[in-house]
Amino acid sequence: MSFWAWVSGRRRKDVLRFYIEHAAEVEKVVEESERVIGELAKGNAELVAMHWGEVFETERRADDIKRRLLAELASETFHPIDREEIVRLVLTTDDIAAYAKAWSRRAMLYLPDQPPQDIGRALQGMASRVREAVKLIKKAAERLTENPREVLELANKIESLEEEVDDIRHEAFREILKFCDTARSSKCLLVKEIMDSIENAADRCEDVADVLRGIALLSA
Repeated sequence: MSFWAWVSGRRRKDVLRFYIEHAAEVEKVVEESERVIGELAKGNAELVAMHWGEVFETERRADDIKRRLLAELASETFHPIDREEIVRLVLTTDDIAAYAKAWSRRAMLYLPDQPPQDIGRALQGMASRVREAVKLIKKAAERLTENPREVLELANKIESLEEEVDDIRHEAFREILKFCDTARSSKCLLVKEIMDSIENAADRCEDVADVLRGIALLSA
């Protein structure tokens, strides 16, 4: 019997409640990190710093919830494969927040300068799609117990958003190469690392979607 079937009568809602709480904080981290990129693109140093402070505090709250959730899982005896399934879900979702924090930290290092307009616009587009994907992750988790088939549809949408991020990155990379021909090496490196961190966050969103899809198939 799978983990999700076993806990349906006892612990399923508790585990999912903890996870949804964690996903909600991760969503806030990504929302603030998207604002960091938006203000960086506009050259608003004070607002970049303000939103970075929110990213830092919210990511710390997400970490606290993650630790409580993992402790909750350790408090009872699960089959190792079942525990691995939910732990992977939690840790991969947490990675999204970590990458969002990373791109925000690099944005702070970019100050007081701002990236070229085309690059800033591309970074904003990538970050906005990560935010959309995280919103769908939270929604999918909320629907797991009520409508597993809807979770499959949401997972497909998350995958599509990740593909859009890849497409934007491809075009942005062309602009970054041009920028690097004339920019200081530190700025060239930072803008590429910001872009890579956003892409990594999108990749983790797709990974979470895969885990949620697997759980939904067991629950359907």
